[in-house]
Amino acid sequence: MESLAHCPLCRSERFATNSTAHDHFLTQEAFTLSDCEGCGFRFTNPRPQQSELERYYQSASYISHSDRNEGLQDRLYQLARRWAVASKYRLIHRYQPQGRVLDIGCGTGHFLAHLMGKGYLVEGVEPDLKAREKAIANHSISVMPSISNVKLFEHYQVVTMWHVLEHIPDLRATFKQLFALLADRGLLVIAVPDRESWDAGHYGPEWAAWDVPRHLSHFRRKDIHCLLEQHGFELIATKPMWLDAYYISLLSERYRGYGSIIAMIKSLFIGTWSNLRSVLGGRPTSSSLFIARKAEP
Repeated sequence: MESLAHCPLCRSERFATNSTAHDHFLTQEAFTLSDCEGCGFRFTNPRPQQSELERYYQSASYISHSDRNEGLQDRLYQLARRWAVASKYRLIHRYQPQGRVLDIGCGTGHFLAHLMGKGYLVEGVEPDLKAREKAIANHSISVMPSISNVKLFEHYQVVTMWHVLEHIPDLRATFKQLFALLADRGLLVIAVPDRESWDAGHYGPEWAAWDVPRHLSHFRRKDIHCLLEQHGFELIATKPMWLDAYYISLLSERYRGYGSIIAMIKSLFIGTWSNLRSVLGGRPTSSSLFIARKAEP
């Protein structure tokens, strides 16, 4: 384990323990969540060293690296993924109708394959070997194991990170890389869980999107806005992600011990209520989407 001496966002040395969350997905280990006393940013601390983090992803059930279609949860995920891929394409096309796209954390490559079919030139980054091999074999996509393997700078018109930034150990270094990778006025799209959502408060430490220790950072909208501004990006829009509340609620109910059918029924109610609280009360949805452009020099 490594203990951070500075806040990953503002570099303050003053932070305090906020709560404890468990790795419900795999090991049942407990991990501490710390809040920075300077900026309020929340992060997993201490956390496994980089060399140890990989083992927390080594499961056939880690669904973002899987194309399984066996149980109810798998089928729901695959259905949601097909809907999400089409929705992501429409979003990208609205702001950038053509060009080169780099998807960081591309998993098994379905999103990039869809974009490629629409005429975009695509490449991916995926650390997981099995997922990377599936993306290459099934879709003939160029996929690299890390951002450091991407050699061409100022090359991409679009860079996307769909539920990836929360896994990144060094936020500041990553945003510098993102800035360097994008062409002038290039588009950056980031989606992350939002800890200020109603469902996060409802589930407390059992909220599935804590997902410790795989999730190292636990964002609010203001945290992403700050990172974008600090690293040379202009925010275009911050958008809700309506579907995430249902899936995160489903996982959270499973972690509470409910079977598949009961968990699905409860998640429909909880997800809908969380989204209504967003519409009527202005709270963020379970996840938030950020669209930004590389600022002009």
